Amino acid sequence: MRLALEGVEQAPELVDPVDGRDDKVESHGRTLTPVPLVSVLLAVHNDARFLREAIDSILSQTLGDLELLVIDDASTDDTPAVLAAVEDQRLVVLRNDEQAGLATALNRGLDRASGAFVARLDADDVALPERLERQVERLRADSHTAVVGSAVTDLDEQGRRGRTHVLPSGATPLRWHALFSSPFFHPTVLVDREALAANSLRYDTTYLESEDYDLWTRLFACADGDNLREPLVLKRVHAGQASQRRGDVQESFQRRVALREITQVASGLDAEAAWRVGARKPDGSRKEFMRLLRAFERRQGRDWTVRNAALRALLA
Repeated sequence: MRLALEGVEQAPELVDPVDGRDDKVESHGRTLTPVPLVSVLLAVHNDARFLREAIDSILSQTLGDLELLVIDDASTDDTPAVLAAVEDQRLVVLRNDEQAGLATALNRGLDRASGAFVARLDADDVALPERLERQVERLRADSHTAVVGSAVTDLDEQGRRGRTHVLPSGATPLRWHALFSSPFFHPTVLVDREALAANSLRYDTTYLESEDYDLWTRLFACADGDNLREPLVLKRVHAGQASQRRGDVQESFQRRVALREITQVASGLDAEAAWRVGARKPDGSRKEFMRLLRAFERRQGRDWTVRNAALRALLA
């Protein structure tokens, strides 16, 4: 049985701490194996309300060989008390003295993660019991695929389930989808940590929103992705979440990534006009959209799932 070493370690001292972070580590122990198979990153800031349910959903996974890294980004609510009440050796809490933002918090988690795979979950969401097992199985089945997500089902504040949302599956349809918006629901993602490390990939801290969309498009330059069609995460829908409070900011950063990606595929067209069709926005150009599709097919080949998605966008 492995000793819970981190519980007695002294906090490491950094010569040049960055982003105002506090590098103290509060540990509830570690996994029973020297290196966990999966490191789960959960960044929190004043998210006490649903946090325990999110934590319990990870600690009760059918795949138990994991560590749960909770990055507490300077919470001032009951988040520290919720975390202190969890008695499980697989929980490690990293605390920031000053709020650093989501991308910086997640990068801190990535730097600390030791699992072969890294998963994400938000503090108000719920992972279904077989989520990690199913996703690890998918990544192990194909060495070209480095990241896998899943569908999500809405969950309201009272715990009632709503609609299920499904994103495309398959490497080529995901690359097409990524020209217009994120190819994954961020809380559903499991990624090969070595693929990130080998290509020096981290979240870009200049992105106040859509930091995940930016990361996945850069990862697609060196690896494939996929989505499982079954919902493996219950996605909370409530007034306090970022997508409700900062929709305009999210769209601005989403557009920034999309235009960059479209320009890389077809530099000579009106990227804004093509994006507006693919993103189902008004005032787009079908002509420019079709030019983009042809340029994409010259690179990736014809794919009928992509063509059907393009047709639906044209008819929307």
